[in-house]
Amino acid sequence: MTTQTLGLVRIATSMISLAGLFTMFSPPAAQSQGESQSDGSYLSPEQYPSPARSSGPAGKFNRFEPKYEFSLFLGSRFGGNIALNTPDVDYLKINPSLNWGFNAGARVAPHLFGEFMWNRQTTTLSAHDIPTNQLVPLTNHAHLDMYQGSLLYEIWASSRIRPFVVGGIGVTHFDSKGILSFDNRFSYNLGGGVKYLFAPPLALRAELRWSPSRTTSSSTVFCDPFLGCFTTSVSSHAEQWQANIGIEFRF
Repeated sequence: MTTQTLGLVRIATSMISLAGLFTMFSPPAAQSQGESQSDGSYLSPEQYPSPARSSGPAGKFNRFEPKYEFSLFLGSRFGGNIALNTPDVDYLKINPSLNWGFNAGARVAPHLFGEFMWNRQTTTLSAHDIPTNQLVPLTNHAHLDMYQGSLLYEIWASSRIRPFVVGGIGVTHFDSKGILSFDNRFSYNLGGGVKYLFAPPLALRAELRWSPSRTTSSSTVFCDPFLGCFTTSVSSHAEQWQANIGIEFRF
């Protein structure tokens, strides 16, 4: 074999080797145009599976949309005075104490839930004695039960951590053991909190609410430049707050 022939053989061998390497490392022709299916047709790039639909941890939280929720909580209710109009006592103090209860809700729109809340506070009512400027305990077994209908909106609905805002209206039942002259009063609540989802159907829930309740009323004289002066009724409120933490079941 001549030297020229040997050179041509070497060149041909090199070209075949390069072609083999190119074939190994380059994507198949079918994949450059689209992904092949079993029937021989191809998927366009627009038909490729979306990463957001993956079955990873984030995907399962995105897909789960609970219809109902139920939570049990424990916390503290604090603040609040009941105004009185007597010569010796001007208000009753509601002592801070433990409260507990539950929330039960249903989804009414994406990320929006209607809830019913009940919670109970067992507390001490103390009279503020004007002459001595002292607080005198009257009962240690007063029960303040709140019955509230609320709307709750989850702000970030595709994450394990879900802040929310909540607000509603209802009634507070005052079981004062005969100290107060009334039982039920209009009340409302406004607040917010955060949920941490351990799993799609189970979450830790913590919240803070402002929960005023109407208590007594008094008369005052109101003067208007056009209508003149007249007597009107003014309602006092027990300005309470509550901080709660509990477990929420979502299904």
